[in-house]
Amino acid sequence: MAYAATKRKRGQDRFSDKPASSSDSTIPPRLSRHKVREFHARCRGFLRFRSLVRRNKTTKPTSVCVGIGHEEASNLFGYKFDSSKPVHEVIDLVDEDSSIEQAAQVVEDDKVEKEYSSPCRARNDEKGSYLRVVPLIRRSPRLKKKRAEVSRELFLPLKEEEDAQVKSAFSVRNRMKVLVLHKNSGIEIRGETLQCLKPCAWLNDDVINLYLELLKERETRDPQKYFKCHFFNTFFYVKLTRPSYNYKAVRRWTRHKRLGYNLIDCDIIFVPIHGVVHWTLAVINKRECKFMYLDSLNGSDPTILTAVAKYFVDEVKDKNGKTIDISSWGMEYVKDLPLQQNGYDCGLFMLKYIDFYSRGLGLKFSQTNMPYFRVRTAKEILRLQAD
Repeated sequence: MAYAATKRKRGQDRFSDKPASSSDSTIPPRLSRHKVREFHARCRGFLRFRSLVRRNKTTKPTSVCVGIGHEEASNLFGYKFDSSKPVHEVIDLVDEDSSIEQAAQVVEDDKVEKEYSSPCRARNDEKGSYLRVVPLIRRSPRLKKKRAEVSRELFLPLKEEEDAQVKSAFSVRNRMKVLVLHKNSGIEIRGETLQCLKPCAWLNDDVINLYLELLKERETRDPQKYFKCHFFNTFFYVKLTRPSYNYKAVRRWTRHKRLGYNLIDCDIIFVPIHGVVHWTLAVINKRECKFMYLDSLNGSDPTILTAVAKYFVDEVKDKNGKTIDISSWGMEYVKDLPLQQNGYDCGLFMLKYIDFYSRGLGLKFSQTNMPYFRVRTAKEILRLQAD
């Protein structure tokens, strides 16, 4: 009797409703079908990422043009540049023409009449002379403050109500709900579409294209703050090059009646590129007369820049009746840029390359900033306004 009572008591304890202690071994709950699919998708993504890394290590880029690095900038200017910090009190003016022009304008406002010769050849367009950048940095506290404010603006944490809005949009109950509708482009974002901005997910076409539309609207609101840019959507390059190069397939995409401007009037033109499982970026940099290719895995593909260069020549000839000579333009495969450390953040890296370049800023971010950029991008999409 006593033995039976003890056995029954132990059985009751085993199936008791009380939570088990941390030392007890518990059986993991059964995963849902959605979780299983997500797990296998991430495994496939890791294997593809590893194969891309191996391929890029064995591929030798051609005609690589690398800009000045932080060490060279430190030796040139006498300042210590720390690329690991997103907010900089020291301004890097090496690869930012807009910063040099603004610095020259500040010097002119402060009535600094003396001109200097510069080893980095910072041109003042109005006077046609070269200015030394080091005294410009030291004598322009307003520019320094403005640049620091811009840098902080790029990394401001979300407010409580914004964070709550993003979490609500990511919730399961809103998966089939239409969260936002962009009238100009007709892009509709449902809860399941926005899920790609959650951690460890690949960005989709709708989210990328809508964000590019918001960047263009941001430029229109404040044209003095941003470069004049054109943002092609993710389907442009596919239409242009598949199965082979065909300008007529995209000829009507850039009508003046549709855009309100011609591409030759733009400072920078961004072309998102989607490979098999990877996002990269091609840039037509008319300000610096070069074609640029940015890959967050540090790869290179000469066929992409060749197609983009040919398109730009055909576009100018068709819309403006001019034959533009690009024989002196550079082909730059940018190597000094932030790189991804996983197999799913390539789309977000591409968007931030575009965001920072359209502001005239250097690429001062890293892999550690990606979780924040995911939430921030979701917030901007839900508000239909890019900051």
